[in-house]
Amino acid sequence: MNLNINLTMNKTKTLIFVGRSGSGKGTQIELLKNLFASKYEGTEIKLIAMGDIFRAFFKESGYVQDIARDISMKQGKFQPDFITDALFVRNTINILDENSILFFDGYPRNINQLEIMRELLNYVNRGKPIVLNIEVSRESVKTRMLSRGRGDDNDSAINSRLDEYDKYILPMLEVLKTDSSFDYIEIKGEGKIEEIHADIINKINPYLS
Repeated sequence: MNLNINLTMNKTKTLIFVGRSGSGKGTQIELLKNLFASKYEGTEIKLIAMGDIFRAFFKESGYVQDIARDISMKQGKFQPDFITDALFVRNTINILDENSILFFDGYPRNINQLEIMRELLNYVNRGKPIVLNIEVSRESVKTRMLSRGRGDDNDSAINSRLDEYDKYILPMLEVLKTDSSFDYIEIKGEGKIEEIHADIINKINPYLS
């Protein structure tokens, strides 16, 4: 594999990962975080993962939390913007600083959330974020999700999550493709993990200097 990565990072970097549930985003984020940790010693690497944030929220007791658990875990639908945005902003402003490498996973998920992301990053002077869209077909991710055996990965909930992705995220991606505020990169996510990782490195390399 060709992992010829530029070792000089001249600007603060922000990377936004997009992809269907089961596309392997989490695996690729961990590989990239580990690589950056070895290449950019002394630079802190931080992650905002909305899946983790929501799981912590679901563990809380409360009427709203009960409704939210049902929406996500039984119905397989995205949470409304007012909850998602509140959790995203609260968790993000608590870790933001000037110099860290910042990863986002699971936000934004629609055009309105994209505008909030843009406003927040502009506010803290974080330059052009890199958007990595890991492309995997509905059929492939459905097979992956059914095979992993999670309690909320039943056929109905999976189809609902996939429909939500098509309804909200695909239109957002069309905006991102022509938006000069972001560096948009597509990654084919159907191959071997190592090959996808190498493809990511080769494609982001020009944006790291």
